[in-house]
Amino acid sequence: MSDYSLVLSDDLLQLFSNFKHGEVDNPNLVENFLSYYHSPHLTCVNQLKRIGIEDTGLLQLLAAQGYTSQSLEDLVTKTRYKLILNTDKDDYPYVDINQDKVEKNFTLTFGIGENRDKAIQLITALCLDAKFILIFDFYFCNRWNNTKNLFQQVIPHKNITLLHDDHLTKKTSEIKKINPTWTIKRDKKETFRNAHDRYLLIDNKI
Repeated sequence: MSDYSLVLSDDLLQLFSNFKHGEVDNPNLVENFLSYYHSPHLTCVNQLKRIGIEDTGLLQLLAAQGYTSQSLEDLVTKTRYKLILNTDKDDYPYVDINQDKVEKNFTLTFGIGENRDKAIQLITALCLDAKFILIFDFYFCNRWNNTKNLFQQVIPHKNITLLHDDHLTKKTSEIKKINPTWTIKRDKKETFRNAHDRYLLIDNKI
């Protein structure tokens, strides 16, 4: 999983730089930004140059890592949370720090019947680079015709280990048919033994 957490729009990268140097013109914006910010962020040579940051050491480091001219949308695929913080867009992968469905702890809240595409896109992106995914949902098998979409659309179709609790045992053969390269194992640690909610635990980090 990436060491970088997220990506900043040009204006928020400039805001971050100004804040580090004690230059704060909009305290409310800084407060909103810091409540969403998770370090370290990922940038590239071109983005730094666009906003006039000439940090020779950082520019050399980014160039050595291959982060030279990527778009923000390309950079975000290399981060842990797969999100771009900004101030005017809220379509995935962007998060508007002033108002967004993604809350400050990266929780998405939807009403009954409300479109959940952004949540699905985010979870899919978070799973994309995973090596291990632990699935926990007591009622998973009860709605199999609907919930199998998790495996068809969200879980990446590559070599990956899926861990599960006892509740999913009777569906392991059907899951294996969706993608034979998946390794499916019971979670011997019983990570969510006393839990009642639904969880996806990705690489023991998210």
